[in-house]
Amino acid sequence: MKYFFSIADKILFVILVMASGILAKKMKWISEEGEKDMSRLMIDFIWPCMIFSSIVGNLSPQDILSNLWLPVLSLVTHFTGFALAFLLSRLAGFSGDRHRMLLLHGTMNNFFVMALPFAQFLLPGKGAALLAVANLGSIILLWTLGVAIVAGNQGTRQTLRNVFSPGMVSTVAGVFFVLTGLNRFIPSLLLDALQVIGQPTLLFGLMIAGTQIYKLGPSALKFDLWNILVGLVRNILVPGVLFGLALLLRGRIGREALIIFMLVNTTPASVNSVTLAMKYDSAPHLAAEGVIFTHLLAVGTMLGYVMLIERYLF
Repeated sequence: MKYFFSIADKILFVILVMASGILAKKMKWISEEGEKDMSRLMIDFIWPCMIFSSIVGNLSPQDILSNLWLPVLSLVTHFTGFALAFLLSRLAGFSGDRHRMLLLHGTMNNFFVMALPFAQFLLPGKGAALLAVANLGSIILLWTLGVAIVAGNQGTRQTLRNVFSPGMVSTVAGVFFVLTGLNRFIPSLLLDALQVIGQPTLLFGLMIAGTQIYKLGPSALKFDLWNILVGLVRNILVPGVLFGLALLLRGRIGREALIIFMLVNTTPASVNSVTLAMKYDSAPHLAAEGVIFTHLLAVGTMLGYVMLIERYLF
């Protein structure tokens, strides 16, 4: 029961913050152009500041080097989701925006916000730092495969430009600064400023999702084939397949790494998928539908998987 309330609390938090975007849109505080400006500001400036400051401010070279399995396992999570989503999308006959958004939701999940409280609870004192190391793999894949999925086929030059986005650059730069020790020379004033700039990342992402939900109205929560497949891939199949892998890896990879691995892959779709979809003009309404559906489904699925993690991986 303690897990149920923890999971429900995080789901309620996400829904309440998204509701602020719904309210802002209803009250006409955010225009259509304002949504696009928020999306660009968040993706190209605020989020990169958060990524860089989090890496250089919280990780040491030892954190990264002694847990290199974690970003690798995170990549396994995302590639598994991509493969399962691709297979089911083709079987269902989806194409265009529905195919791309199913791939995006299957591939990229809410790898930090939803996993953090359980990482801290199950691994006190280490959980947050280990999750940050695991997120290195997730962040890198988000700015490569994730962007490629949502942006579609834009040619080699534009694809390379998308890959070398501010988010990707900030991730690589942060890891470089930590591994070389150069983060010790970053003025605390500058680091504090970057942290403050990066703080609205979650707010902006959820508010933008809320504006899309407002446009959809009651149809934001659909029980159609597309949403069912998104939930099946993201909430059930990916963690189910990878739980089997985690059991096989017991004794070969450290217990803590396997716990973080499983916590990450049980989370619902990424809330930032809506912002990415808006930036690249790729069906943000579908992205919002998937976020709502998988987060509500996560109340049950995360509860089940967290109990399995505690029972079999501790």
